[in-house]
Amino acid sequence: MPWRWQNTLGTLDVVSYLVLVVFAIVYAYVAYTAIAISRSLSNRVYRNQARGLAVFAILIVEFAVEGTLAPSVPHVLPDLVNAIQLLGIWFAILIGFYYYIDTSIGAARPTDPLFRDTLHWTRLRVAFWVYDIGAAIVFPMAAAVGIYDYANGGIPAILQAGIPGLIVVISGAVVLPIAIRRSKDKTLKKHLSWFAIYMIWLVLLFVGGFSNVPNLVALFVFLAGAYPLYRSAIALVPLYNFEKGPRGHVGS
Repeated sequence: MPWRWQNTLGTLDVVSYLVLVVFAIVYAYVAYTAIAISRSLSNRVYRNQARGLAVFAILIVEFAVEGTLAPSVPHVLPDLVNAIQLLGIWFAILIGFYYYIDTSIGAARPTDPLFRDTLHWTRLRVAFWVYDIGAAIVFPMAAAVGIYDYANGGIPAILQAGIPGLIVVISGAVVLPIAIRRSKDKTLKKHLSWFAIYMIWLVLLFVGGFSNVPNLVALFVFLAGAYPLYRSAIALVPLYNFEKGPRGHVGS
């Protein structure tokens, strides 16, 4: 798997755990900010985007904490534990990421004057959902009965984590930026642009072999990633989205 917290964070020392705590607090603050903003918005699309971003930030924390602590937890029932980790962590994260990206692309399309179907997304998204949901059912069931252990890697692991991860990459780093460029809603465009920056940055880490990065470096890099997520959240508050009139005066 291109991104394995188990390898990266399995031997954390005291300093690393402290950084992990800071990591969790910062991302929790991003989630809190997004929720607070959602409560202040009257626009339903903006409100849903803010709530979705909060869930996204929480999933990041869940993934990091579980991946850090899981190796130290004794596996009394390894097959069942594998199934629970697959369903509760891998697929919760990957499908959660994909869900938010999918809804964001859907939110951007109505603001395109030509209402274009970016890269035939209305059909492509269905195929992606079918695969993700099918994998989320098949692999945990196989793990529960001892047929599949995702920790062993290989082709099954690519089918289980690699392809859903690739779906997130394609949708978040390829389709979403195109949809953003076509959107004419300045508030939504700014919000999604910051989120796209986060996704592209995440993809670069995957491509660069993130699993080989030392644990402290990895935590600091992901900690820095909280900034574009925070900017994405506050961008939904359209307080300063004013346009200049024909004579340079500020107007709506």
